[in-house]
Amino acid sequence: MTFRTRILSAAGGLFFATVLAASFASAWSFYDSAFKMIAAFIAAAVVTLLVIHWAITGLSRKAFLMVFLFLGLLCRVIWVLWNPALPESDFLFMYNAAQAAASGDFAFSDSAYHISFPYQLGFTMYEAGVIKLFGDHFIIFKLLNVLFSIGTAIVLYLSTSKVFHESCGRIAALVYLFYIPNILMCSVLTNQHISVFLFIGGCFLFLKGRERVIYWVLAGLAIGLGHLMRPIGSVYLAGVVLFVLLIFWQQWRGPIKRQAVSTAGKLGALIAVYYLVQLLASISLTSSHVTEHSLFGGEKYWKFMVGLNAQTNGSWNKEDADYTNQYSFGEERHQAELVIIKERLQNKSELIALFGRKLVYMWGSSDSSPYWSLRGLDKWELETSLHQWERPLYVLMSAFGFVSMVALWRTGKGHDAFFYLILLLLYIGAHLLVEIQSRYRLDFIPILILLQSHGAYQVYKWFQGKQSATMDKRWERELGA
Repeated sequence: MTFRTRILSAAGGLFFATVLAASFASAWSFYDSAFKMIAAFIAAAVVTLLVIHWAITGLSRKAFLMVFLFLGLLCRVIWVLWNPALPESDFLFMYNAAQAAASGDFAFSDSAYHISFPYQLGFTMYEAGVIKLFGDHFIIFKLLNVLFSIGTAIVLYLSTSKVFHESCGRIAALVYLFYIPNILMCSVLTNQHISVFLFIGGCFLFLKGRERVIYWVLAGLAIGLGHLMRPIGSVYLAGVVLFVLLIFWQQWRGPIKRQAVSTAGKLGALIAVYYLVQLLASISLTSSHVTEHSLFGGEKYWKFMVGLNAQTNGSWNKEDADYTNQYSFGEERHQAELVIIKERLQNKSELIALFGRKLVYMWGSSDSSPYWSLRGLDKWELETSLHQWERPLYVLMSAFGFVSMVALWRTGKGHDAFFYLILLLLYIGAHLLVEIQSRYRLDFIPILILLQSHGAYQVYKWFQGKQSATMDKRWERELGA
């Protein structure tokens, strides 16, 4: 156990403890009485542990994947076929632009939305490509969301099995497949499904083949493409760099410094591929006259200005939007936003209080997937029911996450787990500064689920007693530990 692993485990434990308390408190509003809420939590825990027991002990690996992937797929297909909701908000802007692009009209690139946020062009062109290939049908996009979601579950299973062992991999896949928001959001034309698949896939490739440079190149490619779909790739890149620097430092202090040089070269290749993807995409879009604006441009400070607004707890608000719209886009607007940012950074005590509220709201408040998935359908009772199903499992996930951090603190095992913990902590830290929505935590739900799977298995082991020791030895033999 090193000092840095203790620091990371402690930070992760503090985060999960905060989320556990906040999510438990937020659940009160969805139940008529404390008795019903506690009963729902107990039922969720019992059912979860029983399903985990069956999935771990009653099924072979092949049977597990066939049964639960099929059930997860079935739930998603039924939901998207039933749900007639149409795109709203940013999803509608991008979809309308994709329709125009598919017909060869790129005038949308000069709209205020795409000038301010040119990084949305990547996902817009993906949608345009789908329309070109399959026609203009909402159901095609929703079914593609389903496939990316199932693909993410498979990658998550493989990743968690590598980081911990097979049992944890099955737990992670189970939770991801049947966590309500992951199902509901398949009917929403968001860029999160394809980007999450690419990001998680990139992380898996990075950890799987650290000895071979081709895996680093493929990881850089996957993370770079993910960033084109949703601009949070810099968090993953920063996580990779920090994790590799820890490895590099250990190797450099060792007797064979060539290993450190080799690791540095591989990291350089990953970073180069990541930025090459962005550069080539930007050049392609400008040279083909899709847009005159670089993907690296756009609003530089808007997300920070909104994120530091203590009056709205870092959420989007009309007052900030009206303020920035007074100024023409470009340097004048950037300077006006910087003025507000500097003002909001002056009161340090208010800033710290804001960070605390943002952490609680972003990670502990009720999930917004019922709202986005059922928007405009007037299904308030169904929304409430979905929240009542989602809250107990999320509270349970938070509790398992805390147990996982305690276990990592005590044993120091699971070196690769600290890579995912670094990623999660970076994403948490970024959203202390920028605009937040509870929907944004969907981007890192797979990583949260991966980390909590170890805690879920620890709790399961406690109930199983001696039988779990036999199972641990079995997984160790399979992993060649």
